[in-house]
Amino acid sequence: MSGRDGPVEQGGPGERAGRRGGAARALARKLAALEEGPLRAGGAARALAAMAPAEVVEVLAGLARLADLEGRAAHAAIGQAMVGPDAALLYDQLAEVYARAACEELVEVTALLVAPPAVREYVAPRDKADARLSRLTLGHKKTMARTHRDPDLLARLAAEGETTVVRELLRNPLLTEPFAVRIAARRPMKPETLRLLAESRRWRTRTPVMVALVHNPFAEPAVTLKLLPALPTPELSEVAGDGALHPLLRATAARLAARRREP
Repeated sequence: MSGRDGPVEQGGPGERAGRRGGAARALARKLAALEEGPLRAGGAARALAAMAPAEVVEVLAGLARLADLEGRAAHAAIGQAMVGPDAALLYDQLAEVYARAACEELVEVTALLVAPPAVREYVAPRDKADARLSRLTLGHKKTMARTHRDPDLLARLAAEGETTVVRELLRNPLLTEPFAVRIAARRPMKPETLRLLAESRRWRTRTPVMVALVHNPFAEPAVTLKLLPALPTPELSEVAGDGALHPLLRATAARLAARRREP
């Protein structure tokens, strides 16, 4: 049976969960065939745009139950599609998706559609943290970030948190995962600088980097909420228990972990 805005749910909770799981798995497999990055996010955006709001809620709720890599990757692509240049859902559609998900108390769905402020507000330091670097031009710093291999120098450049410099730093082929984790975990740090890690095709698939970013109270929940689905269940449980984080981030992590444990 269908209504004006999409299928009307019938059956008990088990039957609805089965339908959600089937639709979510089908989308996950479809997206897995696409290259990670803009191509997959674009595919996710087109898939969402072709669905009625009720179907979007069904699929997103189903993806929340998929704990394997394929499911987590699909949910991550959905998150990118909702905020990136490929975003395909209009405001009215998003409002309807949110209303339906909120009515069913599907926090794991509504969390993808909100943008609360970070728990810790970044305040720029009054003095220059590194006297030597402060004398260099922005262009010089960007070149150093892109080409140097000295870990001490790269650490000092990252500590400044200049967004355009960090963007070049993240492209440095000599940058290691432990160093990227250090950047993601650094406090205080500009929210826009932390956002670069979440948008980096190279680093957003690295679980240790994303875990550090999600645990950083200076990161915007609008960014970290969309990273949660890509995390393994044990890491979600750690986020749920981190009292330094935004309550919505913790609640969503707890709900995702619980959904994955359901039969």
